[in-house]
Amino acid sequence: MNKNEMIAKAIAEMSNEQKAQIFPPITRKNFVVRANWLGRNQIITFTNNKGQVVTYNHDEALKIMSPKLTIMPCWIKRGYWSQSTNYPSVLKDTPAILSVLETATDDAPTYTAEQIAAETALVESLGAYCNDDSPV
Repeated sequence: MNKNEMIAKAIAEMSNEQKAQIFPPITRKNFVVRANWLGRNQIITFTNNKGQVVTYNHDEALKIMSPKLTIMPCWIKRGYWSQSTNYPSVLKDTPAILSVLETATDDAPTYTAEQIAAETALVESLGAYCNDDSPV
């Protein structure tokens, strides 16, 4: 038995809790499945091109995608497949996708009550220097 086989066997005998300690959740820039990650129960999060934050279980995604992947040249050659725009539609409404969160698109800054109070006090103090009805 070679080193990789010994590692694969040890991982297969671990509980999901033990795997989570060794392979903590990761954040990537794209959706990815790798043959050599199978069995890790890896949780992966990425942001798609719609700005949604997608979290998925790698093993569940790979199991669902496996029939199609096994005939793709990139999978045969590298054991790797990725997609930068979104997660594959075949995974929609499956246990592989753990969550899809909408991110706020509003770029307006948020202020604390203290910041608003300080700004208001500054504006009121400057009002003492304006003796006419000018807007500034």
